[in-house]
Amino acid sequence: MSEFISTHPYVVPIAIVVFLLVVFFLIGYEKAPSDKVFLISGIRKKPRVLIGKAGIRIPFFERKDILIAKQISVDIKTNGFIPTLDFIGVDVDAIAKIALDVDSTEGILLAQKNFLNMNEAQIREALTDSLQGNMREIIGTINLKEICNNRQKFGDQVQEKAQRDMNALGVKIISCNIQRVIDENELINALGQDNMSKIQKEASIAKAEAERDIAIAQAEAKKLANDAEVNAKTEI
Repeated sequence: MSEFISTHPYVVPIAIVVFLLVVFFLIGYEKAPSDKVFLISGIRKKPRVLIGKAGIRIPFFERKDILIAKQISVDIKTNGFIPTLDFIGVDVDAIAKIALDVDSTEGILLAQKNFLNMNEAQIREALTDSLQGNMREIIGTINLKEICNNRQKFGDQVQEKAQRDMNALGVKIISCNIQRVIDENELINALGQDNMSKIQKEASIAKAEAERDIAIAQAEAKKLANDAEVNAKTEI
C-alpha cells in the first residue's frame, strides 16, 4: 500500500478532496417539502426559492430561512356585541382560511418581510386582530336580516374587505365562513319563529287548496259519471 501511495502521490489529496466534497454536499443539501418554502440567501442579492424541490446551500456562507406554504385556519370573533346597520348588537364567530402568497415573487418578498421563520401559531396570532377588525366594520354596514338570511354573502364581504389589508402583508384569504351569529335581545330566534309561522301558514293554505282541488275533481268526475248513466238509460 505504501509503495502504491509513494508511486501515486496525488491519491491522498484527491481522496481528501472527494471526502470534503461529500461532506460539503451532505451538510449543504436542502430539500423543501411541499408545505414549506426554503429561502437560501447570503451570496446572491436575491434569495433562491425552494418549494417542493432540492438545492445546495453553501455552509457558513449561506443561510436557510423558512416560510409556511400551507393553509392556516384563523378563528375570527367579535368578542362582544357589535351594532349592525339597524343598531342591533350581534356577536359573530367565523373561520378564515388563509395562506402566505408564495405563488409570486412579490408575494414571497412581502411574506418574507412579515412572517419569516414564523410557525402557524405565530402567523395566526399576527393576523387575528386585523381580520376581526374587518369583520366588525362589515357588521356595521348591513342589517340583522341580511346577516341571518345570507351568511355566505356576509362572509364574502368580510373576505373582500380583509383581502385589501392582507395584500400588503403577502397573505391570501382562501375563504371566510360564518359559524355562529347571536344577538343581544334574541331577535334572531324571533325572526326564526316568524319565518316558521309563515311557512306553516303557507303550508296550511297549500293543503287547503289541494283538498279543494281534489274535492272539485271528485265532484266533476261524479257528475260526468251521472251524466253518462242518464244518457245510457235515455238511449235504452
